[in-house]
Amino acid sequence: MTLLEKLLNIAKPFENALFSPSSVFSLYSLAVAFAIAFAFLAFRQYRRRGRVRLRAIAHAMAGRHILFHRSTYADLGFFFINILTLGLLLGWAVFSASAISDFVAGFLRDHLGARAPLALSDFWLRAVMTAVLFLSYEFGFFLDHNLKHRIPILWELHKTHHSAEVLTPLTNSRVHPLDSLILVNNLAIVVGLFGGVTVYMIGKPVEIFAIDGANIFMLVYIYLAVHLQHSQFWIPLRGPLGRLFMSPAHHQIHHSTDPAHYNKNMGASLAIWDWLFGTLEIPEKEPPKMQFGILDSDPERHSLTSLLLKPVVRALNVLPGINLPLGPTTVRPVEKETAPRF
Repeated sequence: MTLLEKLLNIAKPFENALFSPSSVFSLYSLAVAFAIAFAFLAFRQYRRRGRVRLRAIAHAMAGRHILFHRSTYADLGFFFINILTLGLLLGWAVFSASAISDFVAGFLRDHLGARAPLALSDFWLRAVMTAVLFLSYEFGFFLDHNLKHRIPILWELHKTHHSAEVLTPLTNSRVHPLDSLILVNNLAIVVGLFGGVTVYMIGKPVEIFAIDGANIFMLVYIYLAVHLQHSQFWIPLRGPLGRLFMSPAHHQIHHSTDPAHYNKNMGASLAIWDWLFGTLEIPEKEPPKMQFGILDSDPERHSLTSLLLKPVVRALNVLPGINLPLGPTTVRPVEKETAPRF
């Protein structure tokens, strides 16, 4: 293999991440998010001041307080790490949603008997399957997220994501690889279980509505919300919509260091599970004074060593009889770099 071929192989994951329409990191979805943010900020400026100041909007969207924050540098490092390790993580996944779905559907057929296919058009059968798999993904994410906030050994890994002190679209990639691996397997179990039951009830396998291999409902979430949820822009949904969907403000509450916001708004794109299980916090109309991050005393809390290695050590130390050294720490009040809210 030539040097050029090696370089192209290294670049391939980045090409897929940046240019695949269904990728969470695609430039297309990022462009849509920036367009929504710009329109929101321009509208709010015009409503409040009667005019639009482009310089103020540019400062809010890409000012030095965001671009050159230590937290943003760490997010960028995680972006490269997670893109390069994504294929390896998927290879380590123990469970497959499709395999579990096939097993569940076959188990039900063997023990309850085969069912005649539902007398619905192909469009409606595909619509039902698309909705069921999306809802099961959302419930699987909500369940996984709750476990990671309530089980100490899982929280030590998940805490890497919550250590971000400035929220940007890159914060989506600020996830410990082991945290991602656990999520992939939990989603496979939940989606496979509900998918298998649905295939049995329908009476035959059914394709979903998809674009570039992704559920169309998931694509709507990626393009309209996923980037803005990790941003400094307070875009709230209130009333009935705030009980159904996770707005950017919902998720910013989830990242808040205020103890009143701990374990709130665990869903991905839907707020219904939080509403049903009592963890929903509806955002106020105006942005409150809020800080993001983890209140700890680690002076290197944005270094990749602290974000990749120390979480594993802390997670293992949760187990009885294990006491691994964490290295030197400085016990002092936390000095946080904060960025303005918009």
